[in-house]
Amino acid sequence: MKSGVRLYFSYILLLILVYFVSSCSFGNHMESVEVIKKPLLSPKDIVPVHDSVVKPYVYTSVVSLHALPVPEKKEKFFQMLLPAVLVAKTKMEITRKRVKLLLTKKELSQGEKLFLDSLELKYKTAKPAQLLNRLHVLPVSIVLGQAAIESGWGSSRFFLKANNPFGIWSFDKKHQRIAASSHRNGQKIYLRKFDDLEAAIDAYYTMLATRRPFARFSAAKLKTQNPFRLIPYLSAYSERGNEYLNDLAKVIRVNHLEKYDHYKIDAEYLR
Repeated sequence: MKSGVRLYFSYILLLILVYFVSSCSFGNHMESVEVIKKPLLSPKDIVPVHDSVVKPYVYTSVVSLHALPVPEKKEKFFQMLLPAVLVAKTKMEITRKRVKLLLTKKELSQGEKLFLDSLELKYKTAKPAQLLNRLHVLPVSIVLGQAAIESGWGSSRFFLKANNPFGIWSFDKKHQRIAASSHRNGQKIYLRKFDDLEAAIDAYYTMLATRRPFARFSAAKLKTQNPFRLIPYLSAYSERGNEYLNDLAKVIRVNHLEKYDHYKIDAEYLR
C-alpha cells in the first residue's frame, strides 16, 4: 500500500476514534457549536442576519442569486455564507483552546493523544507551537471577500453544484469532486465538492494554514487581524497577482465587510 493511501486511512481512523474517545476524555467541558443544517431551495430560504449575534445555520445546498437586483444579491450572498464562516471560525477557536490546555498537561489520556494526532495529520505538523499557529483564525472579511470573487458572487458552477465558494482544487481521487471545463498543462482539472458550506470553509482555512505559498500569510495573521494589512500576503492565491489583491481590497471596502470581523455565533448554541 502506498504511503499516501496509508496516511489517508490513518487519518480517517483517527477521526473515528477521536469522535468516540475524546468526548469521554473531555467530558462535559468539551465546548462545541450546535449547528443548524438546512438546504436552500430559493433565496427566500436564506435566514436574514439582523445583528452581530448570528445563529449557526449551515446550508447543505445553495441557490442561484442571479435574478435578484445587485444590492439584494450581495446582501443575500453574504447572509448565505456568514453563519458557516462563523461556525468554522468558532470551532477552530475552540480547538485551539483545547490544544493550548492539553499542552500544559504532563500526561495525556488516550483520547487526548488521538485528538492531537488527528490535528497533526490535518495541519501537517507535529510541532506544538506550529500547530497552534496554524489554528489561528483570520478575518471574516477576507473569507467573505474571497468567496465573492472566486464564486462570481455565487454564480459559479462549482459553488452551485459543489458547495465550493473558493474554487478549491482536488488532486486526490478519493475526494468528492467535479470536473472543470478547462485543462491545465494538458491535464484535466477537478474541484472539491463539499457536503455543506462549513466543510468548504474548513478546507479553505486548512489550505491557507498548511500550503507553502501561504506561509507568509500564516505568519502575518499572528501579528494583525487587519484585513488590509493581510491582503498583500495573498498574492499566491491568484495568477492575477496585484490586480487580484486590489479587487479583494475593493470588495471588502465597498461592501463594508470589516463589520463582520466582530460578529459572533449566538452563545445559546455553544454547548
